[in-house]
Amino acid sequence: MKNIFTGLVIIVSTTLFGQVTILEENFDGTSLPSTWTTIDNDGHTLGQTVQEYTSAWIHKEDPLNPGNGTASSTSFFDPVDRADRWLITPQLSLGATGNFVSWTSLSQDPSFPDSYKVMISTTGNSIADFKDTLVVVSNETPYWSSHTESLESYVNKDIYIAYVNTTFDGFKLFIDSVYVREQDPLSIAENEIIVGVYPNPIANDIHISTASPIIQNAVIYNSYGQEVISANPSTVKSELKIDASHLNSGVYFISIFTEEGVVRRKVVK
Repeated sequence: MKNIFTGLVIIVSTTLFGQVTILEENFDGTSLPSTWTTIDNDGHTLGQTVQEYTSAWIHKEDPLNPGNGTASSTSFFDPVDRADRWLITPQLSLGATGNFVSWTSLSQDPSFPDSYKVMISTTGNSIADFKDTLVVVSNETPYWSSHTESLESYVNKDIYIAYVNTTFDGFKLFIDSVYVREQDPLSIAENEIIVGVYPNPIANDIHISTASPIIQNAVIYNSYGQEVISANPSTVKSELKIDASHLNSGVYFISIFTEEGVVRRKVVK
């Protein structure tokens, strides 16, 4: 699963296509890298079966691939409560074009799935510095899922990326293979599912459309990863309208489930 390169690489490697690595972290050491920051912002008491989580995030062996290192966080507390646990990259200097971040993640127990959000700061690595949510991943799968997000809104800026466990009554969340690069023309797969979400900002209705009839359902989450709307069309279709008139002003994330995979979009009201 791992690439041949391990550890942190800051703007030193270039591929044949001119792609430049800004950060590549596979967590293959014996502890989390000292350049990363962890913050326990909930202070909850751990459940008896997760006492190894002495920090907000720890270095932990992959539950599916023994010997593979990961970063892991728990959301299993006694009494039950919501996690607020931060894993923050070192400062990253983005380039002028083709900036992307990718990573893999899994939630160990499908009966208690974990959720998290990915946030961006352009000022520092304290919690108050993180003003922008890049994506919300709700109810992560019990197998490794790959994620890629564009960072083109932050070209030529110094940023920090935070992975924030926001789960209520979950178990164990794992993050691995964090890869940030610039000048990458190939980050979006050739078979990317084309989905339109409009208008954005939204007013009363959200319209979702695809090139073919593949929408199965759509779920809207707030910035804390809490489900606020679930739309389940009676038949698989290429267009879907969702009444969002009751939503408060703010940032929301839509997970659109199709026959070919899940597409996530950010909208503002």
